[in-house]
Amino acid sequence: MSTFGEQFLQEQVGYLTSGDYDGLMKNQYHADAEMVTFEFTCKGADAIKKYLSVDEPAKAGKILGMQMHHFSESDDVIIFVCSIQSEKLGIFVARDALFLKDKKIFRHIALTIPPDSEMKIYRQMETGKLAA
Repeated sequence: MSTFGEQFLQEQVGYLTSGDYDGLMKNQYHADAEMVTFEFTCKGADAIKKYLSVDEPAKAGKILGMQMHHFSESDDVIIFVCSIQSEKLGIFVARDALFLKDKKIFRHIALTIPPDSEMKIYRQMETGKLAA
């Protein structure tokens, strides 16, 4: 038996992979939801929908696969780390936190960084020295 958070995330992936952004916004996001990333903040379901349906696919291309690595949830928060393979970016790591109110997202924190930036971090870790 899966938990609410697991079901919620499975539904979200279903909406995204089928391209049903209207269903995603209607069923999973509050109208005044915000998405916060290292690059930008989207305010409102319409702005989030535009990012997910236009901006992100232009950058990443088609999603070819996904593997969940870490998942946890409470009554009002879902956090996860997964690797995603896309046609334009290759494999990258998504680290997200979904803050829920009335079982819908009102804050979506997306901590994904571009694969080349992430590789720089790992190379620094391998050397045991941080850049000055």
